[in-house]
Amino acid sequence: MNYKKIMAISAGLFSIFVALVIVDELTVEAKPNVVKEPVKQPVSTVTVVAKAHHPEVTLIGNTRARFLTQLKVTSDGQLAWLDTHLEPGNLIKAQTLLAKLNMTHLKSELAEAKSRVEHAKLELERQLHEQSVALSMLSANNQSPFAKREPQVAAAKSDLTQAEQALKSTEKRVQEANVSAPFDAVILSRFVSPNDWLSAGEALFEVAASDSIDVVVPVSEPVWQTLQGKLKDKKITMHVTDRANKRWPASLRYIAPNLDVTTRQRQVVLQVANPYEQPAALLPNQPVQVSMAFSEPVLSYQVPQSAVTRDGYVWTLGIDNTLQKEAIEVLSKSSGAVHIRFEKDSENAKQVVVYPLLSMIAGTHVEPISQDMQLADSTGSGEVSDELAH
Repeated sequence: MNYKKIMAISAGLFSIFVALVIVDELTVEAKPNVVKEPVKQPVSTVTVVAKAHHPEVTLIGNTRARFLTQLKVTSDGQLAWLDTHLEPGNLIKAQTLLAKLNMTHLKSELAEAKSRVEHAKLELERQLHEQSVALSMLSANNQSPFAKREPQVAAAKSDLTQAEQALKSTEKRVQEANVSAPFDAVILSRFVSPNDWLSAGEALFEVAASDSIDVVVPVSEPVWQTLQGKLKDKKITMHVTDRANKRWPASLRYIAPNLDVTTRQRQVVLQVANPYEQPAALLPNQPVQVSMAFSEPVLSYQVPQSAVTRDGYVWTLGIDNTLQKEAIEVLSKSSGAVHIRFEKDSENAKQVVVYPLLSMIAGTHVEPISQDMQLADSTGSGEVSDELAH
């Protein structure tokens, strides 16, 4: 092999070596695999603790007249006298004379009824006399009841009883010719004028009891769960406010033993004393606002309204900042806040999610962004929202 071939082979081998060195230097070193931790979802939270609170439940009710009564005449006749000063809205005492019927026809009927009684008595005496004579003249073989005049005497006694009852009925109608107030009342309507001719059963006045008025309050099932047991125990202070913002104290009259057929809600009936006092009167058949404040404080949490979900839950943070969904009981609402109780651990501090999302899943780790600590207001009060009340 000559010298030139050896040099060519050497130069080729050297070139290959240089190329391998260059390739080795240019090779990028592989980076080790790095496992990235998932990014935790940030959530705004507020820490709340239980404090004593007097919840106030606000509902809508309707006033209803107590003992609504129409005063009617029981006989045909003309009005002989009517107190023309009596107008709707006037308060009257029990037994106040309101109107009188003309007594001419009634006096005639009364005299006729008395006459029938006296004639019935005379007939009975005659039958008794004839019976005594018949008994003394009857033979031993003729002892039938008719011969002894027993049916005749019984018929005479029956006629006397009928005549006496007819007399009592006429005397009753004579008494009712003077129309009086059956109880302390307020006049709601007047249907007659002086000297009117009236038929039996025709109404003169419509009145209602003036000492109190009823307030019918429909109560939904969630609110009833809060109120039951406290109404009868008088642990709730109640007030009624009308559309003019006039406020009256109220008390429980009764709890209806059945549900409303249409709404399937319970009904609580309250009473307001002396509702027709002037200048501002609480009138029947109007909507009113009913406020029920708990007399005894309860432990509750004050959370933002946004923290309560539509289905009535609250999201809180548990151990290691994991989401958990907790059932609650809404006690009351005020502007921007809700007073609630948790079904579990109701006396421990809670870290509540302020703006819960529909995509939240229980057990998910999140990154809390804590706001200032908010304590339950011990003096504030709120009201149940319309959705809860209805």
